Amino acid sequence: MSMLSRLLTALEGTEGVEMAALLAGTPRATPDVAMTDAQRVANSGNLGACLQVYIEADAAVLIDDVGDGRFLRLQGAPGHHGRWRYAVERHRPLIGRFSGEVA
Repeated sequence: MSMLSRLLTALEGTEGVEMAALLAGTPRATPDVAMTDAQRVANSGNLGACLQVYIEADAAVLIDDVGDGRFLRLQGAPGHHGRWRYAVERHRPLIGRFSGEVA
C-alpha cells in the first residue's frame, strides 16, 4: 500500500468521512466549483486567499487547498466539521510530501 493510499485511508477513517481524495487542479480550473466561487468572493472582498471551504447540507464537503495546485476533498455526513479540520491539519505535513501524486 502506497503512502498516499494510507493517507487517504486514514482520512476516510475520520468520523463522518465517506470519501477522501487528493485532486490536482490547474490555474484555470480547480477540481471543484465551490472552491472557485469561494476564491472569487475572497478576492472581490480583498479578504486574502481562500484556503478551505466547508459546505454542509444533506451531505458535507470539505475542500482544502494543500498547495501546488492540489486540493484535498473530504465528503460524507454533516456535523463533523471540527473533526475533519483537525484530521486535515494533523496530516498536513504528510500531505505536503505528495508533490506529484494524486488519486
